[in-house]
Amino acid sequence: MANCKPSNKTILFIGDYNRTDYVSLLKSCKDIIRFTFLNFSSVAEETNSYYKEYGNAVYWKDFKDAYELLKKIKPFKVVFLYIESYHHVALNVACKKLVIPTYLLEHGMRADYNIAFDPEMVCIPKVSFYQKLRTFINKINQFSARFKSKLFLNRTIRHSTPEDAAFLRTFISTRRKYNFLVTFKKIKDPKRLADYYISFSSKVFEIHRTHESLTSDQKVHFIGVPYFDKLAGMVEAQKKRNIIFIDQPLAENQLLGWTKESKEQFAKEFIRMCQQANYNLFIKPHPLQDLSMWQEQAKKNKITLITDGQLKASLPFTPVIIGFYSTYLMPLAAMRHTTLLTLENHPAGPFNVSKPFVEAGVSHPVYLLEELPQLLSEIDIIHQKQINNKNTFANDWLYIFDGKSGDRLKAILLS
Repeated sequence: MANCKPSNKTILFIGDYNRTDYVSLLKSCKDIIRFTFLNFSSVAEETNSYYKEYGNAVYWKDFKDAYELLKKIKPFKVVFLYIESYHHVALNVACKKLVIPTYLLEHGMRADYNIAFDPEMVCIPKVSFYQKLRTFINKINQFSARFKSKLFLNRTIRHSTPEDAAFLRTFISTRRKYNFLVTFKKIKDPKRLADYYISFSSKVFEIHRTHESLTSDQKVHFIGVPYFDKLAGMVEAQKKRNIIFIDQPLAENQLLGWTKESKEQFAKEFIRMCQQANYNLFIKPHPLQDLSMWQEQAKKNKITLITDGQLKASLPFTPVIIGFYSTYLMPLAAMRHTTLLTLENHPAGPFNVSKPFVEAGVSHPVYLLEELPQLLSEIDIIHQKQINNKNTFANDWLYIFDGKSGDRLKAILLS
């Protein structure tokens, strides 16, 4: 597929294209497939223009209904990152009516979301007066676009068949009361599902099958993880006393009992322990994180904040990976020279969120941060326990870690 000619067909991509990492899933398709992006009511909701390297964007407000949208854009295929909102489901129903193939492209390795959505483990976010005011102003500014988007939804229901309209009304009334996981369990109608799944691997698909209540005969393609093609074939260099920490926005999302205060206290203790063990600490934050806490520590030369590119450059010299449960841990756990410790020291309790890594034998869970100094002193012993499990883990969770996942995605989208 390396010498593919540009296609004159358009693929409609549904998902948060403000996220550079999500759009980067399509990197192998760039300049070959023309993408039209859709996720927002208006351009005012866009915060990133990276998607323009791949195509253009359209907005819900600019179309009468889902049927008109599809007839005007004339997509060859429609690719969803998720089908969770009213508009997503309405568009999916319209695609089925107009016989346009739909695909759901996995964008991450979902953790135990049942834990994450437990009200007892999710703190009520503190919202300042300034935040409330800003939210109110945004709603006022976007009132027209949002109103038109609501009309789009209502007209889609009105112009659907009686059966499809009834389904959409049931989905909307249910989704208003419950989070998407509970909604999926209550509504298992195939109208909610894409025709095909494009999954990273069989093990990752098992998690999605459970959480999204997929049918047993769901059609699926396995491709590996395009995010990590750039990390395939990593060769170990001379080891340094480096730790790469893969962080998650748990405090920002108020998950598992984490708050800004508890995360800051954790960071200070974590940095102190790594320094006392004579390790250099590199922090790879999540795209949605507030970086102020880590930036303050970086100014004091206690840690180094790194980008994706810097992580790739540091990996050959880095023997220890520590992190909260994350898709990013998958390729790092598979590398023969790394040893993985996954943090389970959540304020809400010692939940084994990183269970897939632990059960595969490629991670040692840390339930109490006080355990970390001892574990770092025994890191070579832990590594020997993990190394023989890495090939099986790579095959089960990464499908084929050969740097060609993006090419396999491209072949599916062009087929």
